[in-house]
Amino acid sequence: MAGRSKVKRSSNNRKEPLLPETQQNVKASRESRRTDKCGACGRFLLHLIPVLGCLFILATLLLLASTRKITEASISTCLADYEPKVDVLVLIFVGATFMYIATVMRNIQINVYHRRQRSENKCMWTLNLIAAFANCIAYVGFCLLAIYDLDGPGNAPTIHLVGAYMYFSLSSLYGLLHAVLLCAQRQYPIWCKFIFLIMPLGIIASTIYYVQNMEGEDAAYEYEWLAVALAAILVGMMPILFCCDPCDDELFDFFCCANKRGNRSRRSRQGTRTGVSREKEIQLT
Repeated sequence: MAGRSKVKRSSNNRKEPLLPETQQNVKASRESRRTDKCGACGRFLLHLIPVLGCLFILATLLLLASTRKITEASISTCLADYEPKVDVLVLIFVGATFMYIATVMRNIQINVYHRRQRSENKCMWTLNLIAAFANCIAYVGFCLLAIYDLDGPGNAPTIHLVGAYMYFSLSSLYGLLHAVLLCAQRQYPIWCKFIFLIMPLGIIASTIYYVQNMEGEDAAYEYEWLAVALAAILVGMMPILFCCDPCDDELFDFFCCANKRGNRSRRSRQGTRTGVSREKEIQLT
């Protein structure tokens, strides 16, 4: 019997949430741990998505910085001068795609947290949705400023500036809203909240300083590069939050549409059961 209990304990190797569970959902959480849908490999891949998004954006900055010093040229100038431009665009598009996915993952985790703690309300849900939407649109702007050069023909300079304003304003907004949402999650550690509060403040401070000193011989171009790097690192550190409060099964259900398939299978089973019971009633009558 002791050997069997050890085997059962070792087989159940899913990481449990660090957050306290209420008595009402203890049974449900135990059942979910028995049926771990994601697995160790899937969990690793999910946690790797934000890191990959961060690394692709940072790789783009390193590639652009290899042509000129960051203290002498802005990102826009380096994008316009870099050849072949396809190399940079591929890095930016792939990085932005991972950023979209990571933003959606964090949005789901926040909703799952409030559902577990029974603290759901429309204000938090709306704030979470606005934050996720802002970060996704921010990286749409990043793609626009990469496609259209500042010194390009026609409306290219205008579209480039619109993309730049979209990126810097909305990425800063996302950082602030995310910090507010994280502070509302009381069970998370203080050091974690401190890190994710310092990062958006650094993004905003770097952006404001660059805008005030973006012209002239002493232009602070390096602060523009710093703001973009900090925005990427902010998303890249999200695996810390996923380790504090795992929601792997919920993410798996969302990306694989497992809930929809499960509901359809349940409905089909219920339909067959009702059909069989009706046939039995007809035969008895």
